[in-house]
Amino acid sequence: MRTRFSVNPFFIALACGCGLAAGQTRNIVALPSGGVLRYSVAGGGLELVAAPSRKLTLERDDTVAAGATPDSLRVVGEVRKTAVVLVDTYPSKPGGLSYCQAGEERFLRVISLAGKPRETLRVKLASCRQNIELASPGIEWNAETSTLSIHWLLGPSGNEKSETRVYKIAASGGAELQRALN
Repeated sequence: MRTRFSVNPFFIALACGCGLAAGQTRNIVALPSGGVLRYSVAGGGLELVAAPSRKLTLERDDTVAAGATPDSLRVVGEVRKTAVVLVDTYPSKPGGLSYCQAGEERFLRVISLAGKPRETLRVKLASCRQNIELASPGIEWNAETSTLSIHWLLGPSGNEKSETRVYKIAASGGAELQRALN
């Protein structure tokens, strides 16, 4: 008996490791759907590789140490064949008097897989340099409703207060802010 199914071409290319250049490191992260996400690290950047002509470089801010490679990349959730919610963590840029030399800069990203891979949301989760602190548990993913809740002890708005944001991940892979509480 034959069973019909469709596979997102992004995942096919990621599974075969297409587009990896010399000097890059290949890494694999498991997806909730049972697939895998492959990424490469080169020149201090994090690159999701769909095919030689389909790459997505994840940008970071100036709080990350120059030339730093990610300490970790983990999948928080997945909207099957549409989007992946990722958290990537880097060492902080060191400051004077040992300030933030062991600190972390953590980002949450929603990557749309509908068409050409693109980042539809980037939020700073934690930062030694910017005094952003995630609560515990700080990230809640509801797969049934494709809803993402983020809870901070000290939020990224810069007012040094607790903060909560709730995002809905659309069928297109886009992220829409549903609620923000300070």
